[in-house]
Amino acid sequence: MIVMKGAGDKAFCAGGDVVAVTKSYKVNDPAQTLHKDFFREEYLLNYEIGTCKVPYVAIIDGITMGGGCGLSVHGRFRVATERTMLAMPETALGLFPDVGGTFSPVLSLNIEEFN
Repeated sequence: MIVMKGAGDKAFCAGGDVVAVTKSYKVNDPAQTLHKDFFREEYLLNYEIGTCKVPYVAIIDGITMGGGCGLSVHGRFRVATERTMLAMPETALGLFPDVGGTFSPVLSLNIEEFN
């Protein structure tokens, strides 16, 4: 079993540096590949999580933004807490919510409350 959780008390994952990725793209320099590398690696990771044969559990406690959504929604199991806050900040920069933001209905399936 793989259990993914945040390292501290504040967030599950605040996502990637969308400003740096956007700047990399806008520079229009062939040597600048951050934007290509970032998305390739991110999508490959999301694919690996989504096709993982081992049970994958994301404990989504606290802030979960951008890439954090990708780390959680593609896995087989997700546990959200009362502190969970989802956000896709890349949309404020005009980017498409790519890593699972449009796949968020999966978060509303099989919701159970435990006391």
